[in-house]
Amino acid sequence: MKRSAIALMLTLFMLLAMSASLSITLALFQKNFKISAENKFRVQSAVLMVDGVNLMRSLENDIKGNPDAFILLVQSAQELPLQVGEVDMILRIRPLNAKFNINRYERDKHFEKIYAYLLEYEVQRPGYILDIIEDSLDEDKDEKQYGSERVLYDPFFLQGENSIKDNSVFLKLLDVYAKETKDINIYKVPWSDWIDFTGEFIDESFITVEMLRVLEASGGISNLLSDFTETGTNENDLNCEIYLRQEQSESIANFNYSFKTKTITNFKAIL
Repeated sequence: MKRSAIALMLTLFMLLAMSASLSITLALFQKNFKISAENKFRVQSAVLMVDGVNLMRSLENDIKGNPDAFILLVQSAQELPLQVGEVDMILRIRPLNAKFNINRYERDKHFEKIYAYLLEYEVQRPGYILDIIEDSLDEDKDEKQYGSERVLYDPFFLQGENSIKDNSVFLKLLDVYAKETKDINIYKVPWSDWIDFTGEFIDESFITVEMLRVLEASGGISNLLSDFTETGTNENDLNCEIYLRQEQSESIANFNYSFKTKTITNFKAIL
C-alpha cells in the first residue's frame, strides 16, 4: 500500500467517524442550549478523543503482523491536519522505542556522552543535573553533590528504579537544578525529543534526530547505539497525540497504543 493511500485512508476514516460523533454531540447540545461555548468545545473534544482511540483500533487488522504497513503508517501520519466542523484537529502518530528511557541511566555508560551533549546547549553544570538524575534512581540517601539527593529535601519524592515515571517528575528535577544553579539553559535542551520514561529499547529505524545528536557528542565509549542502550525492533507500538483548537480554546490528548496487545496506556488529556 502506498504512503498516500494510507494517509487518504486515515483522513477519510477520521472524517466519517468525527462527523457521526459530532452529529450525536450537537443533538445533545440542542437539548441544552444554555451550555457555554467553552463547555461545548470540551464535550466535542472528549468525543473526538474517543474517536482517535477508535481509529487506532480500527487499523489493527491492517497493521498487526505487517511491519511494512506499520512503517507506512508512522511515516504518513506524523502530522495529519483535519477540519471537523468548526474544530481544527491535528493527529500526530509516532513510533515508540525511538528515544532513551532516562530511567535506564547508568553513570559508567552515559555520563560522559550526555555531559558533552549538554555542553552543546551551554548548560553550565551538566554533572549536577546528571547527579540529580542518578541519585533519584538509586536506593541510597548518599548525595553525590549537595542538593542532588531529592529524597532528603522532599518527603514526597519517590526514589528508586523507574521513579522518573513521566515528564512532570522529570521537570521537577530540572526545576531543582535551575533553582540551585540559576542556569536556565537547562530548559533549552530539547529533552522531549530524545528521552522517554517507559521504553525497553530503541529501534534504530525510528531513532529521533536529537537522539542521534546525543550519540554523536564527544566522549563516551563510542557513537554506537548498541553501546548506549538496548536495541530492538518495533513493529506494533506507537504514540498518538490529538490536538484540537476552536478559536481561543484548545485541548490535547496523548496515549500509547499497541497493535500487538490491543492496549492503550499512558492516556493523558487536557480539556
